[in-house]
Amino acid sequence: MMIYVVLLVVVVMVIFLLTRFILSHSETVVITWGSWGNIEINSTDLFIIFLIAFIALYLALWALKSLLFLPRNFKKYRKTRLSIKAEQEFIQGLIQFGGAYWNESETLLLKNIAQAKTPFLNYLVVARAAHMQGHYEDRDHYLKQAAKTSDKARITVAVSQAEMQLASKQLEQARATLVHLLALSPNHSYANKLLAKVYFNQEDWKNLFALLPHLKKKQLLSETSQQYFETFALKGIFQVAALKDDAVALDHIWKTLAPEIKNTPQAILNYCDALIATKYEKKAEKILFKALNKQWDVTLVERFGEIAQLNLKKSIQSAEKWLEESESNPEILLCLARLYRANKRWAKSSGFYEKSLNMSPNTTAYLEFAELLTQLHDDKSAADCYQKGLKYCVHQRVDTLHLKLKPAADPSKMMIAEDDVEIYYSI
Repeated sequence: MMIYVVLLVVVVMVIFLLTRFILSHSETVVITWGSWGNIEINSTDLFIIFLIAFIALYLALWALKSLLFLPRNFKKYRKTRLSIKAEQEFIQGLIQFGGAYWNESETLLLKNIAQAKTPFLNYLVVARAAHMQGHYEDRDHYLKQAAKTSDKARITVAVSQAEMQLASKQLEQARATLVHLLALSPNHSYANKLLAKVYFNQEDWKNLFALLPHLKKKQLLSETSQQYFETFALKGIFQVAALKDDAVALDHIWKTLAPEIKNTPQAILNYCDALIATKYEKKAEKILFKALNKQWDVTLVERFGEIAQLNLKKSIQSAEKWLEESESNPEILLCLARLYRANKRWAKSSGFYEKSLNMSPNTTAYLEFAELLTQLHDDKSAADCYQKGLKYCVHQRVDTLHLKLKPAADPSKMMIAEDDVEIYYSI
């Protein structure tokens, strides 16, 4: 811009100096024009004539050029005007989209899209508007149009498409889109997160579990989300193998688990539950017993008390030892109640059930204890236990059990155990 200003100043100065020179040296000029004779004219007049002729010629040429290029200039003007209008409609379309007026937004953004400066953005927003209206075919059409506007736009379009497909529960389509996208850009963070959500919704635990280490390494998920996915995926892969009654697959999954996962109570519990489902309770009991002697965990203790034991006496002795070390933990008390019940030592079992429930109410334990009392023909105590269990289920109200237990059984049906504790057969 500065150059043009300087050039204009120079031209004006040259014209000024030239005009001044001509005016100060004005003379008569004789022009011989063939048979017309001679024409005498003042040099100043001659200069003015030439100047007027030059200006007239310039104006004539400019008018002719304008006339010749009038159609093109009109088209250019119209295009510029439509472009400005398209830009205004784009802004209005975004405002309508933000206000949840999806149909109005779609109409505005498509109106002059051919003249839009960024048709890609128009199509992308229009696709979102169609998606919000449930017009999924139109949405996909607009996304295809957006992809055609630029080769570099394919990844952006694929991300938007997968996100909307997932939101509309089109899981298979979302999965296909994300697989294609990750083939183009394997380390795309958001695409990997979306794929994890697709696997989760499809209950594809195997692929989800395989993807989680990558997500953890790249820190793509929050700690809470990572743990949430890991919990379901780990449980799922064991359940799938258990449903197929595939002991070999269970063993393979367990052996290939990373040590930091394998040593967690959740992993041990999932593996043992799968073993129990496939009738390998003895193996599950061994694993639980070994794990509990290394680390104490509430869920593992609960499961240990529920499964069949290889050696009840040894299991009871171990649980008694855990109880001493943990200062009357309610979960261990419940475990002992179940173990003593399995060993048909009703008095011991009843005492541990009552003590455990008074420390920590448990709906399953209420039911088990009431069934045991019914089995012992102590109907009054059983009814009291049922009532307190029901109150806890409905109102989360905890009432202390104060049961006056009847004698366990007729002495004629008693036998003496190895440790001099009475044991009764079923009554």
